[in-house]
Amino acid sequence: MLLMTNVDNINCDHIPYLIDELMKRDAKNVHVVPAITKKGRNEYIFLIDCKEEQIEDFAEFMAMETGTLGVRILQNKHYPFDYMFKKMELSFESGNNEVLWEGVVNFKIVCNRKGENISIRAEYEEIKDLTECLRNTGLNISLYEMKEMLEQRALEQFKDVFLNCKGNDLDLETPMLRFSVDKSIYVK
Repeated sequence: MLLMTNVDNINCDHIPYLIDELMKRDAKNVHVVPAITKKGRNEYIFLIDCKEEQIEDFAEFMAMETGTLGVRILQNKHYPFDYMFKKMELSFESGNNEVLWEGVVNFKIVCNRKGENISIRAEYEEIKDLTECLRNTGLNISLYEMKEMLEQRALEQFKDVFLNCKGNDLDLETPMLRFSVDKSIYVK
C-alpha cells in the first residue's frame, strides 16, 4: 500500500526525523517531495510504502507528528526483480606496488526473469568509506570516480562486460586509472 499526505506547516529540519521514525516503524520505503501549494506555500508530499495492516498506525503517526487532516491510500502494483548480493575481493595499489587498501566490496545484482544480471551496483556506504580511506593515503579521488571504477570491475566479473582501450601502452590485464597526484592506482 502507498500512503500519501501533504504537509505545509513543518520546516525542512523536521523531515529527517519523520523519515527515520517511519522507517523504524517498518515502512518499506519513504519518499518526501518538496512542492508548492495554493497561495504559494511550501509543502512536503510524503509517500509511505507500507503493508495494509500498518495503514492506521502510519496515518495516526503522521497526524500526531504533523497535524495532517488525512492520508490518501493509493492502491499500487509492484513489479519486483530478484536480486542478490555478491562480494568481490579488491586491492588498490600505488604505482610502486604499495598496497593502499585491500578488502571486500559488496555489490547488489538485479536479475531479470531469465536469471540474467541486468544491473550491478556497489553499495553507497562502502563506496563512501573506501573513497575516504584512499583519500587518507594521499590519493585525490572522488566518490564518483570510485563508484565508476568499482562498478566497471563488477561488470567485468559478474556480467562479462569488458572495456577495451585502443591505442594505449597499458597492460590490459591490469587496468589502471591515473590521477593528478604522484600516484597511479591499480585495481586488481
